[in-house]
Amino acid sequence: MKKNKISKSLLSIAYVVLGTFSISAQTNYSIDITKVNTEVKRGHLDLGGSNAKGDKIDVNSFYLERNGKPFIPVIGEFHFSRYPHQYWDEQLKKMKAGGITVVATYVFWNMHEFKEGTFNWSGDLDVRRFTELCAKNGLEVLMRVGPFAHGEIRNGGLPDWLYGRPIDVRSNDQVYLFYTNRLYQEIGKQLKGLMFKDGGPIIGVQLENEYQHSTAPWGFTYQDAPKERTVAGRDKKIIQDGVGINTMGNEFADVGRDHMKTLKKLAIDAGLIAPIYTATGWGYATIVEKGSIPVMAGYAYPFWTAGNSPSPFYLFKNIHQKPDYSPVSYDVNLYPSMAAELGTGMAVTYSRRPRVPGESFLPMMVRTVGSGTNGLGFYMYHGGTTPSIGNYFFTEGAGLHNKSYDYQAPIGEFGNVSSGYYPLKLMNYFLKSYGNDLAPLYPILPSTNDSIKATDTSTLRYVVRGDGDKGYLFMHNFQDHLETKDLKDLKIDITTQSGAITFPQTGTFTLKSGSSAIFPFNVNYDGIAIRMAMVQPFCSFTNTNKKYNMMVSVDGIAPEIVLKGKVKVNGIKTLTRNGNTVIVCTAGKTNTFEINGVSFLVLPKSEAEKAYLIGENNNQKLVVSEAVVLDNTGKITLVSNNQEQIDFYTFPASANVTSVDGKVTKGKSAIKNISAWQVSVPKVAAGIQLIQADNSHFVLKAGSLDLSKINDVFITFDYRGDRGICMMNGELQTDDLYTSKPWTIGLKRYQEALKTTDMYFYFMPMQKDAPYLSYLDKKVLPDFSDKKSFLEVKQPQISVEYKVDVELK
Repeated sequence: MKKNKISKSLLSIAYVVLGTFSISAQTNYSIDITKVNTEVKRGHLDLGGSNAKGDKIDVNSFYLERNGKPFIPVIGEFHFSRYPHQYWDEQLKKMKAGGITVVATYVFWNMHEFKEGTFNWSGDLDVRRFTELCAKNGLEVLMRVGPFAHGEIRNGGLPDWLYGRPIDVRSNDQVYLFYTNRLYQEIGKQLKGLMFKDGGPIIGVQLENEYQHSTAPWGFTYQDAPKERTVAGRDKKIIQDGVGINTMGNEFADVGRDHMKTLKKLAIDAGLIAPIYTATGWGYATIVEKGSIPVMAGYAYPFWTAGNSPSPFYLFKNIHQKPDYSPVSYDVNLYPSMAAELGTGMAVTYSRRPRVPGESFLPMMVRTVGSGTNGLGFYMYHGGTTPSIGNYFFTEGAGLHNKSYDYQAPIGEFGNVSSGYYPLKLMNYFLKSYGNDLAPLYPILPSTNDSIKATDTSTLRYVVRGDGDKGYLFMHNFQDHLETKDLKDLKIDITTQSGAITFPQTGTFTLKSGSSAIFPFNVNYDGIAIRMAMVQPFCSFTNTNKKYNMMVSVDGIAPEIVLKGKVKVNGIKTLTRNGNTVIVCTAGKTNTFEINGVSFLVLPKSEAEKAYLIGENNNQKLVVSEAVVLDNTGKITLVSNNQEQIDFYTFPASANVTSVDGKVTKGKSAIKNISAWQVSVPKVAAGIQLIQADNSHFVLKAGSLDLSKINDVFITFDYRGDRGICMMNGELQTDDLYTSKPWTIGLKRYQEALKTTDMYFYFMPMQKDAPYLSYLDKKVLPDFSDKKSFLEVKQPQISVEYKVDVELK
């Protein structure tokens, strides 16, 4: 008995020890960054260029440079032909407000040359006007000139009149090259004087798309017939549907590279000369060898694959050495890692209905940038509506929307901002201000990284980008198609060339479910040496020769900044720890302080998501508001939904605020360098009637719709069913395939037609055996019981969008 008791005691002690060890292994992490290789190769690429103003863009093997300084472009996709041209300017301002620096857009060949030999560059197809508006708003452009585009467009953008001819499309077939050259020449004429070399905004040209990787179906088809593909005859055996991994290799890579080289020559001959050329790089797609940057993709919620399996796109990796959708056709050591298509949203098909939550956007970007990407490209960033000629649709078909290209994007089909727009700003603004500091830093993975699978949600996902001493710690707690739990009692030790750094210095932290963070160490911001910070850099700017830095505190993590040595800090509590000065910020509150004449602002994440940087050069400031804040040439425009009273504050403080649109009232601010304001406008009735005819039909009568004092009127249908259809004048205006996301329609673009015509909304019921039910969240699936179908349309919500111009002084 005594022996047995001793054994039990020993087992208990062993259990405690092993349990403690297990907990320690899960919550205490360490990484050594001292041996990182930061080698960069230069002068080997046929890329780069300068303009008459002396500006220069170069490309090395790891990052881009502007006038000798690293930079990271933030690229947002917006298809001009999918949005009414009257409203392009406002939407581009919205993109800039979200932190976008480069607009990517397709030139869809079949829209511009619908009839052979006749080109249309007017109205919504006016690529020159769109590009000029980008320049006006301080946005650069990446022009995707095809000839093949895909983009869920009919024939992937190839004109119908090519079909059936003895032409080997997407090859060096001389007839095909004749038509391609004619297209490029026409695009070149439209964009003359707008290329970077001429002082214009076009810094990049993408050639082709997913070449020797993917295709689109020809629009000429029959039900149950085999799909005919927009592809060269030889390539039929190596292509696939959508973006994916190519396990077959590419036996035609040599002729593919030759074709891409030919396309670049044709583009240059047409005047499409840019410092950057890009080409799809994923899954053995072919690029212009040493003459284009291979751009990458990442889609966690694709419609072209079956099932809802967790993706690898939330796992850190060295993405420069091991691109997503590897293997690839090029030498990864020669080119920087740049993304063109990171899935900020997704199209859906009738049989597959992925719902992309807005909260998935930021963690993917934290993972991708942390992994070494030096260019972000969001597809889509701004949704739209695919044009049609009557009820002849330019959409690809094959079960996709006939009209809507909302794409669940940060900015939707009608310019309505979605939930994903706001958190993405945390990354976009960071890269715009601090990308020059981050770009040369290489990713260093911890020893725990290789063992983490997509289904592992208990091990911390983190990585460091550094040069051996300085760097940034990236981490997140999100996984698509899975729920994660808070990761508690975490501590991370980083070994640098100047000594060990611990996050946090004392105690532990919690990384909440869905949360992410980017923390700097051994950095220098405007002459202020920061040893480490448990707050995330957001943006830096200058106002009347004074430097400002804004940081973000993350929920669950005590915000503090450790400065090197003893430093005098004004306006906030500090303490000394290990000979360094520690700034202790108040969690969940706004904190301001000043160090050696440099001003700092620390905002909680919820406030930072509402912050916008406005102004130029030496006259910049932050505006924080629930409204979307658009920078408008010396003024700001506040866009709010159903809010007649718009509150905002500025940092640094504005002495005076005026508005011709509304009444301005100064509020109280407890913080010296922040001024609070409110602008009020009269409440405006929508002036429309939405009549429910039966359980599946609504009629909109809006003959008295008046938008002279408001910006737009939105109708939102929260329904459960198969699909929604919007008709007017006998033509389909837009459509919605149910994913559980409420369906929102803006009326501004229809205001003239609505004066004399009613609009009709029609909802179809969901069938019990519908093929897409497995894609829907179980919480929204109806109880069919003994019924074969189900339809529920809740009371539609009508909202008024106000737009107020305000001048800050």
